[in-house]
Amino acid sequence: MILSSASSNRLPHESFRGLTLSSVTSLALKPFPMVQFNLQLPSFTSESLHENQFFAVHLLRPNITSIDLARNFSKGAVRNVTNTGFTPTKPFQNLSENEHYTTYTIEGTELVIPILQNSERVLICQKKDVFRVGDHEIWVGQVDDILINDDKATGGLLYCNRNFHILGDKIK
Repeated sequence: MILSSASSNRLPHESFRGLTLSSVTSLALKPFPMVQFNLQLPSFTSESLHENQFFAVHLLRPNITSIDLARNFSKGAVRNVTNTGFTPTKPFQNLSENEHYTTYTIEGTELVIPILQNSERVLICQKKDVFRVGDHEIWVGQVDDILINDDKATGGLLYCNRNFHILGDKIK
């Protein structure tokens, strides 16, 4: 799954933040649906999430395009030339609006969330809570909307044992 963070609609799209999540868990259904995931720190995406409070979780289609996207969004920040800090990666830099992604506007704000076109489903969430645990943050997001880009549910792109997979048949 890929997470994309909300940003000001005034920023250039190449500065959009996002990352590949290793796991997302359903946390609650009542009083409203919530999901949970964790991020390793330091993280430029975490900074954007704290600042903007809204994000999208993309369930990717099980295809080569999704594998390329997952790899692109899994690249962490790189140490800068002077070795004094980190330079954020720009996963949206080589993606074109309306071809690879669209934007979802958060009503009543100047925030937009990039929505990847190659997603089966997209959960639009807002920050509910964050817990710091060691060098990670555990995020809890309230699901405010669900976008359905494809009526066919495949189970999405799976990653296990260093390989990508598609959901298989039921074990009898």
